[in-house]
Amino acid sequence: MSLLPIAVFLTIIPASVYLIYLMGAFTTKDPQVKKLESLPVVSVVIPAYNEEAVITDRINNLSSVYPVEKLEIIVSNDGSQDRTEEVAKTALQQHSIKGKVITHERSGVNKAINRGIENSSNELVVITGADGLFDENTIPNLLSVLLSSDDVGAVSGDLIPVAKGESVFSNSESAYRSIYGRICTWESKVHSTFCFNGPVVAFKKEASSSLNTRRGADDASMALSVIKKGYRCQYVPSAKFYEYVPDKFYEQRRQKIRRATRLLEATFFNRDALSPKFGKFGTFVFPLRILLFFVVPTIFFLSLLAWFFYLASFSILYSVIFVLAIFALVSIGGVVPNVLSSFIIYQSYLFLGFFNMLRDVHIWEPTERVKITNK
Repeated sequence: MSLLPIAVFLTIIPASVYLIYLMGAFTTKDPQVKKLESLPVVSVVIPAYNEEAVITDRINNLSSVYPVEKLEIIVSNDGSQDRTEEVAKTALQQHSIKGKVITHERSGVNKAINRGIENSSNELVVITGADGLFDENTIPNLLSVLLSSDDVGAVSGDLIPVAKGESVFSNSESAYRSIYGRICTWESKVHSTFCFNGPVVAFKKEASSSLNTRRGADDASMALSVIKKGYRCQYVPSAKFYEYVPDKFYEQRRQKIRRATRLLEATFFNRDALSPKFGKFGTFVFPLRILLFFVVPTIFFLSLLAWFFYLASFSILYSVIFVLAIFALVSIGGVVPNVLSSFIIYQSYLFLGFFNMLRDVHIWEPTERVKITNK
């Protein structure tokens, strides 16, 4: 039997799934965000582990982009072994910001977030990271969409990667982010997206549930819990979080595989969302994401194998050229960011993340901390 029909069939499946996403992404316009007449009080929760180098800058940034008198900051210090607690307390005092630093034993980001929320005093809560920056529109735009309708329970914004240097891995992140936000915006138009960006999330307490402390990404798990309570989750591309992106292979590989693993966990352990009772999310958005996360990566690499052996049936030279072409396509991403290079790299992360689900990864080790000076 010829391998050609198998190779073609295996190629059509991932191509079809991504074609749907691309069509949705490029036919969806960014939503207009209305300016709030008055800014509400808000609690900001920052899970932190060994953030001594950046936590002052983060608190300084928050105090500069939102009225201090309407701001509460809870730093949930997850067993840091450096001076995170002391430095964070000093920064809060310097700005006269209402808030506190709560320190507890090392237990992972999900539990740190749960503790932070429990210690917050406002109905509207923003979750963010210690190692990045907001601009002046981030929190207002998040809250504007969150408060635009009673059925909106949570919102997330866009990640803007900032790298020290260019590499195939940092460039792949830029290319990936250029399409990621568009896809999430499209899903929001359909009903909801659960692919949130953890450092830029806002929600109503009434719509949220406590996070599973050992399984699932905090952002995706929160979004799915909100959707399952009957609310919608929306993506706000105009709400930006500027995040340092590792340019070294080892650092990015470790970060991305862990994130992929946690996202896959959140999807798998919330598979009961695959139901008509959750509207178009349960019948269209979520099933398509399951295909994207669990089926497409495996079939993609099987298709590469099928094409390799099909070409080898003519000449091993053709197969070698095919493999070199794939490596060349990935390498081009180090010079010119492009979606194809990024696609191949991220299929690898999802594929490895699937097998990584067998491990317990709820305790995270942060990547290199770098102060971001320009947005």
